[in-house]
Amino acid sequence: MHGGAFFDSIGSDFQALDRREQVINADVLDAWYDPSPKVLAAIREHLEWLIKTSPPTHADGLRQVISDERHMPKENIALGSGSSSLMFSALSHLVKPGEKAVVIDPMYGEYEHVLGSLIGAQVVRTEQYSHEQFRPDIDRLVADAKGAKLLAMVNPNSPTGRSIPLFAMKQLLERLDPETILWVDETYIDFVSQAQSMEPLVAASSNLVVCKSMSKFYSLSGLRVGYLGCTPPLVTKLERQTPPWNIGLISQLAAVEALKDRAYYEAMSEETKQLKDQLIGLLGDIDGLITIPSATNFVFMKLPHGGSSDVARRLAEQDIFIRDCDSLSPRFNGEYVRVAVKPEAQNIRIAEALAGTLIGDARN
Repeated sequence: MHGGAFFDSIGSDFQALDRREQVINADVLDAWYDPSPKVLAAIREHLEWLIKTSPPTHADGLRQVISDERHMPKENIALGSGSSSLMFSALSHLVKPGEKAVVIDPMYGEYEHVLGSLIGAQVVRTEQYSHEQFRPDIDRLVADAKGAKLLAMVNPNSPTGRSIPLFAMKQLLERLDPETILWVDETYIDFVSQAQSMEPLVAASSNLVVCKSMSKFYSLSGLRVGYLGCTPPLVTKLERQTPPWNIGLISQLAAVEALKDRAYYEAMSEETKQLKDQLIGLLGDIDGLITIPSATNFVFMKLPHGGSSDVARRLAEQDIFIRDCDSLSPRFNGEYVRVAVKPEAQNIRIAEALAGTLIGDARN
């Protein structure tokens, strides 16, 4: 189960895209800002040619730019049409049926789905607790990962927004059994700082996989570009099963231009932090609503009276879509929702709609 229910209002046949101006799609974590102006200028200049032309077969130019900009050797980079496609293809090479795999609870639910339902691994959940504001605990992770083939985590985590600093992630890697693979999904790491990424550690680590999406931070969700930092043998295995032209030409060009425009995205990250603080302040005025500290472009919160699915439904009736988090942990029991950071006017609209809904619940 994923976000994206806002397409029910816009229409997935794309015949009423003008309605997107009325809809707030805060149930998915897409960037509120546009891609780099350099991305847009390059696409506009060459659009007709980009649409009709086959891309470089194996995206070697994109691989080189990733290597240069993200400090990993080319032989340690596996490319894919989004990080989710890489999860589906790579995890089965790393974990076999019946082997122990550890995931954080709560966390992006696709990991448990792939590891448990598709691969048939023995999935163990390491719980993060509400009384600790869902702060990950390194000692618990190390203990629960004993005997595991893989420990999968998202850092910063979704849906909570909590982040583990690089020095602590290095300690975690050092304390794990060398036979235990540490899979770190860094989709949101650049909202903290590029310097917090584990990518530079990949070349010297035999049991580290860093999963990267270019969707959220780089504002390229619609183009589906992702990559793994991993060992050369895993890159080879994946490329044997990867079809040619796996990443479209517009996507390759956009990713190259985005990676090179660090200044623009750092500025957008700073503005996102300001908008996030504004949103948290607005939500803080709602009696009983508890927000969790977030290092990302979204805010995770506990509702005062539960009923997350009903709250999400009632906001959707106002063309405001937020994420009911029940599918992300069996412990949530209708208590938690998540909203993406949006521009100021939309943040105000989200907070006002939530306040109105929750005040109505309290009166009833």
